Amino acid sequence: MSGATRGLCRSDTVRALASVGPGGCQLSYHMLVYGSFCNRGAGVSHLARLFTPMAIGRMQIQNRIMMPGMSAGMMLDRDAQATPEMIAYYVERAKTRPGLMAIGASAVVPASAPRNMPLALDHDRHIPSLKKLVDAVHQYDTKFGIQLFDGGVQTGDRVQLSPSGVPAMAAAVFDSRASPVVKTLTVDEIGQVVRDFAAAARRCQTAGFDFVEIHAGHGYLISAFLTPYFNRRTDQYGGCLENRGRFLIEIFRAVKSAVGHALAVGVKINGDDFMVKDGWTLADTCILAPTLEAQGADYLSITAGVMGGTRLTVPPLYEKQGCFADLAEAVKKAVSIPVATIGRIKNPVMANDLLEQGKADIICMGRAMIADSEIVDKSRRGELDDIRLCLGECRGCIDHEMRSIKRGSPGQVSCVVNPRMQRESVCIDIEGSSKDNPKKILVVGAGLAGLEAARRTAFSGHRVTLCESRSWIGGQIRFAAMIPGRQEIGDMLPWYARQLAKHGVQVRLDTTVDAAMLEKLAPDVVFVATGSVPQVPQNMLDGVAHSENINMLMIDDLLEQNIEPGENILVVGGDQIGMQAADYLSEGGRKVCVAEAHGHFAQKLAANDRWYLVGRTIEKKVRRFKDVRNIVIGTDDSVSVVTDKGSEILPDIDTIVFASERRSNRSVAELAKARGLETYIVGDASDVVSEDSGTIFTNIAQAYDIARRI
Repeated sequence: MSGATRGLCRSDTVRALASVGPGGCQLSYHMLVYGSFCNRGAGVSHLARLFTPMAIGRMQIQNRIMMPGMSAGMMLDRDAQATPEMIAYYVERAKTRPGLMAIGASAVVPASAPRNMPLALDHDRHIPSLKKLVDAVHQYDTKFGIQLFDGGVQTGDRVQLSPSGVPAMAAAVFDSRASPVVKTLTVDEIGQVVRDFAAAARRCQTAGFDFVEIHAGHGYLISAFLTPYFNRRTDQYGGCLENRGRFLIEIFRAVKSAVGHALAVGVKINGDDFMVKDGWTLADTCILAPTLEAQGADYLSITAGVMGGTRLTVPPLYEKQGCFADLAEAVKKAVSIPVATIGRIKNPVMANDLLEQGKADIICMGRAMIADSEIVDKSRRGELDDIRLCLGECRGCIDHEMRSIKRGSPGQVSCVVNPRMQRESVCIDIEGSSKDNPKKILVVGAGLAGLEAARRTAFSGHRVTLCESRSWIGGQIRFAAMIPGRQEIGDMLPWYARQLAKHGVQVRLDTTVDAAMLEKLAPDVVFVATGSVPQVPQNMLDGVAHSENINMLMIDDLLEQNIEPGENILVVGGDQIGMQAADYLSEGGRKVCVAEAHGHFAQKLAANDRWYLVGRTIEKKVRRFKDVRNIVIGTDDSVSVVTDKGSEILPDIDTIVFASERRSNRSVAELAKARGLETYIVGDASDVVSEDSGTIFTNIAQAYDIARRI
């Protein structure tokens, strides 16, 4: 059946396509925040505080936006030196002229064995590659710095330095195949580490950096000295706060002495470790902060968390936006030097508001600048609805990095919404590059893979038609945005609607593509992005067929049709979809069980997301069964879960939701191939079985990589 064509040429059409979903679900996006802003008229005048210059020590910055130090972008060679790819990553973001930019945690202490991560500052041989990077960034009006650190017990080094020999509270990914030695530093060795920090700072000065930032947070070595749990020393470096802070103060003095006034010197420090017991607290930070100011610190950057704490240092979307701003606000009251805040600040309106509210002087926008490298320029021009927002879904950034470390290839960082991330030197997108010889592109399906395929081919100048059988765009992302705590996942849809309109994509909703339509449209290229559908596991078909009183539901139908389930529910499948379904269904006090065939839950989710999601289900007393071999539905509608430990009857199950196995829907591909059309299958239609399939990260990246070659 063919539906009406709906072009995306008017702003109200864009909003309609992007904000109305299953059950009338309104997606969060930045529309609620940005809407009022845009109605006032866009421009720098409405972000006045964000684009107000300020002095940091003797360093003048042109605005209050900082791209903070992150492991992202750290693309190094075998000698842990900067590569041309790393330079391209930083230059692309420097072009938009944030006030400050920094390279992430860089090692100052010589390693006990060769390493290729992180960036090393322990020898003069690293200076030339750093200078190339600094010179490239300095073509643009931004101040460029670097973090100095030693990772302590949270590194991949064979010998991990510590104040008292206490290991990390959670096993580091680095240590998955090795057992590092945790070494307690002697007083003499502490002195050597202090000198290592100073020597590294001098190398940074020689390379031409504008500032250095001493990393004293996140459970790394300096942070461990500050924290009573890790620091159990009885000498001058342990015990009272003054003694625990001595190591940091000595490092600061040595760094300041080494660089004088040539470089600004900042300190990144936890506002709170968020530990259950014996952690570094906000009260401690507010006591130490004035001492750092008195010693000559030019600014403080307030972060939070340690590995194994109750909140994560890289917070996912389950944490509120601006989640650590209150910590910075408290510290700001204790000092007169600039204070930076960090933590899920993804749009310039919030950034400006935090400044106006007096919560901080500098706004760190790390993942926001990963997701959209042009966010600063777009904010400056007032093009807020053109900003591709970070979702806080960590599968592409920190999680992709951790998985790459497990595979033995560290440094692989990407982005869920920005597949060019860390490929800036090779993925050079030129708008209109194919406009002189455009092809007719048909994209079937307006889920994420289809949206990206349509956007990217239209960006090149091709003539694109996008057909969707439903009356809205977004596919399964609409369902994902209905899950508690994950509404923000839908933030990408208004952006896609905007891009389709901007590049002239013809969108046909309520339209099913068949052979007749293929003949009528006569496309040169077909993208099949028709997604996947849930199905009942083969070994449950008989039980389902004979059940009389149990309501059997497919997860997609449950969400799309807003079906009211029963009060005692079994969710079949405990990967990302099943666990999110359990969270959704357990709202309101329903009793929910999850049965997963494998040994872990929500493995396709980022670990940071999974940590919060599993915690939510535990709080709501969701029962989880792993390594499930069979689910037996008796003739009396009894339900049993069978594992290697035996069989357990789940009493009073009145609803079973199927959220495990899915089947790719690719029938259109056969029609297109039969006509000899150049056909590409993307997204869930391509794969729902492999480890990375069915994720936002994979579906967007796959569609992008194919579309940019058309």
